[in-house]
Amino acid sequence: MFFKEWMKYIRDDVRLIDVVMPGTHNSGSYGMISFACCQDGDLYTQFAYGVRHFCIRYHEIVKNRVVLSHGVAMGKPLTHALKSMRRMLEENDSEFFIFDMREYNPQPVGPFTFVSKANEELMSKLLNEYLNADELCFTDYENISEITFEKIRRSGKRFLILNYRDAYPWCRGNYGTDSPWDPELHGKKAPVFAKEVFSHFDKEYNGGLFCFQTQQTPGFDAEVGFVSPRKLDKSLRPYYKGITDKIRDNEDYLKRANVISGDFMTEDYSKCREIIRLNLYKNTVRDECREIFEKELDKAR
Repeated sequence: MFFKEWMKYIRDDVRLIDVVMPGTHNSGSYGMISFACCQDGDLYTQFAYGVRHFCIRYHEIVKNRVVLSHGVAMGKPLTHALKSMRRMLEENDSEFFIFDMREYNPQPVGPFTFVSKANEELMSKLLNEYLNADELCFTDYENISEITFEKIRRSGKRFLILNYRDAYPWCRGNYGTDSPWDPELHGKKAPVFAKEVFSHFDKEYNGGLFCFQTQQTPGFDAEVGFVSPRKLDKSLRPYYKGITDKIRDNEDYLKRANVISGDFMTEDYSKCREIIRLNLYKNTVRDECREIFEKELDKAR
């Protein structure tokens, strides 16, 4: 139960960009073929493991039929994910979510380039129909760095919708989103990647959401080669706690830590547990709740 409601322990004065939350890379890739699958559980399952940032990619394959996508691979209908998202909203009103809804930019893979698109009017209709975006999407801010949990709780709003093109009526822009990714770095083998990925923290920070991507990326030209994300995740898992420990032990990294995303976040609780635990070191947890917060994290295996 704790992982479904961990945000209720966060202090009112904490900014959204300061809380440390698990995110899922290619959240909608569950059930896809092996080279495209980055998650096992659907979005509701991801929520139940503590995930609060969802990167959801989609493509309108024929008119009025939008499916989840990852590059050239297509998955379940978008409505499957939207139903999961609605269930999250209905089940627990203490939690706040970031839904990063996006088509793919033109994406080169070897000699090929993949694009995706979806009709904006249709997408807006679906987001309102399934998620009641008019009522529940948080839009009352000029800059995302202004949003505190107190403002969120007073508003009764439940989520942000992000879109890099601001394609939908509830997108306010001014996200300042920083989600660094480098094909060479993320294509390195696990021991090297686990040491060098922190270079993302050392780059200029624009003061908005910071999504630290902790998944390796296969590719024809990558050091790891063109292998499945699952195989890469198996090789990286022994190093994962070392990644979160280094964030804990570095004052600058901890201060900047916000969304920490990765692959296969629902294989067990290990990744989400250590990411959420960083809130104790960052002092975002209510003082009177620290003991139970830590106890519940220690129980998860």
